Amino acid sequence: MLVRAYAGAHPEEVARFIERLPPEEGAEVLSALEPEAAADVLSHAVPLIGSSALARLGNEEAAHVLEACHPSLAAGLLFRLAHSTRARLLEGIAPARAEELRRMTEYGPRRAGGRLDPRAPAVPETLSVAEVLERLRAAPAGVMHYVYSIDEERRLTGVVNMRELMLAAPDAPLGTIVTRDPEALFAHDPLEVIARHAAWKRSHALPVVDRERRLLGALRYSTFRAIETELGQASSGPDTDQTASALAELCAVGASAMARFVGAAFALDPIGPDRRSEPPPPSIRRSVLPPPRGLT
Repeated sequence: MLVRAYAGAHPEEVARFIERLPPEEGAEVLSALEPEAAADVLSHAVPLIGSSALARLGNEEAAHVLEACHPSLAAGLLFRLAHSTRARLLEGIAPARAEELRRMTEYGPRRAGGRLDPRAPAVPETLSVAEVLERLRAAPAGVMHYVYSIDEERRLTGVVNMRELMLAAPDAPLGTIVTRDPEALFAHDPLEVIARHAAWKRSHALPVVDRERRLLGALRYSTFRAIETELGQASSGPDTDQTASALAELCAVGASAMARFVGAAFALDPIGPDRRSEPPPPSIRRSVLPPPRGLT
């Protein structure tokens, strides 16, 4: 009862505590709470760590917690789980809510939401730099170039690269060092929009958000290049017969040009002795060196 009362009054503190635990022990804490209190704690936890703890709950416990969560929170947690784990947890939820969450988490391979990396680090902007680094060490799998800050509603608020984060003062709040309102992709953006986004000239990754700008993950530069190649092959890939014909024509033109060049070289008048003794034109014999002393 004391644990439940404390969690109800201080969900942020319990969330910080869970983030310091292995996922299995975090799940034990969640299982000791009422579903509504567990959902409140998860709303304040780092999404990746919260989803890892949720996945360790039994199917029935996890279903009760997910039903107590706001749909966007539940979708954000499920989105960060493996597809098989997500399907397992959805089986225990009421059919109407399960269908809603399934629709919110299944964007397909032709949308940004289906190609992102959900492990991209997203942490509350109120945490200090030292606390952020501690959480990155606890869950390093998705850490690459950037760390994203989120508000209480899990909306994207800023971005900072790893170098700036590590050089910042340990006690500085994350919100004071991030770049605000970063460029982002929407989860429903098609591949063509992803490939044309101008921010790829400046960034190694782009955050992906839902319609309410809640952060879902990030799309890496390597994924962008794969999409770019995929679209190029699908829209304007070379035809095999046309390519062979063009190469044959190029070879024929090259051979003909080489023959004309050799013939022209043999047709040139030989350079006789009298022509060898002719002085070079003024533009060639002009020198930038001063004349030797005594010569005018």
